[in-house]
Amino acid sequence: MMMNARLPSSPVIARARSARGNLDTSAPASRDRRAPLALAMTVLLLAACAPREILFPAIGLEAPRQHDFPADFQPPISHETDQPMPGWGGGGGGVNRVPVIFVHGNTVSAAYWNGPRQYFMQQGYSGDELWALSYGWNNVRYFDSNDLSVPSLERIVNSVTNYLTDKTGKTVHQVDIIGHSLGVTLTRQWMKQTNSYHRVRSFIGTAGASDGVWTAWNDTRGQQRGVSWELYPNSEWLQQLNRGDETPGPTRYMTLYDGTGWGDVLFPKPNEDSGALEGAYNLPYNRVHGTNYGHLELPREPETMDAMIDWLAKGPKPDFTAERPGIIRMNKVIKPDSDAATLRCTNDGSLPGPDVAAVPTVEMAPDVLYTCYAYNAQTKLPGRIERFKRAKDDAPERPAPTLRFTPVGGVFEHPQRVTLESDDPDAYIVYNTSGTPIESGSPLYTDPIYIAGPVTLTAMAISPNGKTSPAVTREFDISLELLEARNTLLRQLDPEAPVIYEGLRKKGR
Repeated sequence: MMMNARLPSSPVIARARSARGNLDTSAPASRDRRAPLALAMTVLLLAACAPREILFPAIGLEAPRQHDFPADFQPPISHETDQPMPGWGGGGGGVNRVPVIFVHGNTVSAAYWNGPRQYFMQQGYSGDELWALSYGWNNVRYFDSNDLSVPSLERIVNSVTNYLTDKTGKTVHQVDIIGHSLGVTLTRQWMKQTNSYHRVRSFIGTAGASDGVWTAWNDTRGQQRGVSWELYPNSEWLQQLNRGDETPGPTRYMTLYDGTGWGDVLFPKPNEDSGALEGAYNLPYNRVHGTNYGHLELPREPETMDAMIDWLAKGPKPDFTAERPGIIRMNKVIKPDSDAATLRCTNDGSLPGPDVAAVPTVEMAPDVLYTCYAYNAQTKLPGRIERFKRAKDDAPERPAPTLRFTPVGGVFEHPQRVTLESDDPDAYIVYNTSGTPIESGSPLYTDPIYIAGPVTLTAMAISPNGKTSPAVTREFDISLELLEARNTLLRQLDPEAPVIYEGLRKKGR
């Protein structure tokens, strides 16, 4: 079968074919037999090195991957590969609990969660209530990163909630998310950059690197540069993620990690509590129970899964037939759009959580920034986070603010610190790096934004009178491809040779 396969052409194959075509016909017959054998060995060698996503289609086969979805579910497209995401989910049983989305870690896939899928179903979850999709490259040649994978997680949550809403006739407003390793910081960054705290009822982070991981270094080279810049201990990226509050919004938080410094080799002392989050229910499982579960085992053991299932069961039961509450502004006053809802607000720029006192209305003081969300205690549903600010009564009318980026975007070899400035000194600035629409509840700009990977940076300035600048978008490509282009063999021989790079990140699996 391999001999008859039509493989991608290459110079090696071409030379082998040329060599066979130029054989001396007067040579012994054994020499004639050796040439096809050499060609076959060359083809087999190249086939062994070729990625399966190239090799299998070339011989008329589909590359092996897990694809266990209902026939009417359309898998979302991976931001990293531009291909439909593999994975599993659905299968019937309806939605009576909040659905669970499992988010895997670096270089693995949705198959990592196959065991928990079966265990959760044994404990009463239906097929429709359990989902896992492979968001990244799924190999060790290309490491995934948090920022690069945020758009993929946004597509996963949208596709699952939209599908279940259409299938069941119930409005699936919220999901529970269980993340492992990179999936922990990825989920936290996704909630922050897309202002999606109201969409996640409960989040469980297992074996995460919220304070960094020793295997990441800020001088790392190669394909793992992006995630290393994000996750080395005390990195600027982690400081940015953790700034203000590690457990913001109406979401419930639980962590599950080793805690001994011995069981999980990625988190030795003094980083044994990197998996914890301030304000969460933190469970250093090995330290508490005397077990020795490793990095890959921690969220997949019956005892640890029981702990997660029990904690999820204690969460509020949302009303699938209800509408999500919102906020109305009436001059100086903000209030919920429903009499059954209340507000949870802060006035210091931080994000409010469920521990903030609930109030029916807020009368805004001038030049104070209020950050709020509405919560309906009857339906158990929160609204999205929004910000409000009002000008002084005698403040003159002012035009819409403008916004300036420094640097203005482009292709860079190394991480960038982006400064945002408005011509209105009283305006506040919001931004995101997710490529999703900007809104008042997007991350609040307070310090230069640290960018470690290819992202779409969007920002907007909002004046106290409510006028906004246009949403400004700039592309930042922190590019390994640029690094490769600058270090090609041609440029090593001739440093004056031009750098040939069109700003296109590699795609594919």
